[in-house]
Amino acid sequence: MEDFCGRTIRAVANPMKGFGVDLYITEGNRRYLAVAGPILMERKERESFDQIEPCITFDRQDDMQDLMDDLWRMGLRPSARSDEYKAQLESVTGHLNDMRALVFKDKKCWMQVK
Repeated sequence: MEDFCGRTIRAVANPMKGFGVDLYITEGNRRYLAVAGPILMERKERESFDQIEPCITFDRQDDMQDLMDDLWRMGLRPSARSDEYKAQLESVTGHLNDMRALVFKDKKCWMQVK
C-alpha cells in the first residue's frame, strides 16, 4: 500500500481579477499528485432532479482550517451580521462599561459605550 501524504486545499489571492481568490485542491502520495480541475456548471431542468450533490465535500477539519487561514491572511473575515458575533460584542461592551464604572467610580471623566 502506498503512503498517503494527504490532501491540500489552499486559497491564493489573484490580484489580476480585482479581489479574486483562486482555490487549489491537491491530493497525493510519494508516487503521484492528483490536482482538482475547474468546476463545470451543468444546466438541468428543475423537475429532472430531486437532490443537488455538493461540488466538493470537506471530510477533514484540517482541510477547512488551512482554507480559512489562507482567507484570513487575505483579509476576509466572518460577516459581522451574525447573531453570535453581535451577542459577543454586546457582552464585551457590557464588561467594558462595568470595568469603567469600577476604575473611574470617583471621577466623572469616562463615557459609557453604547
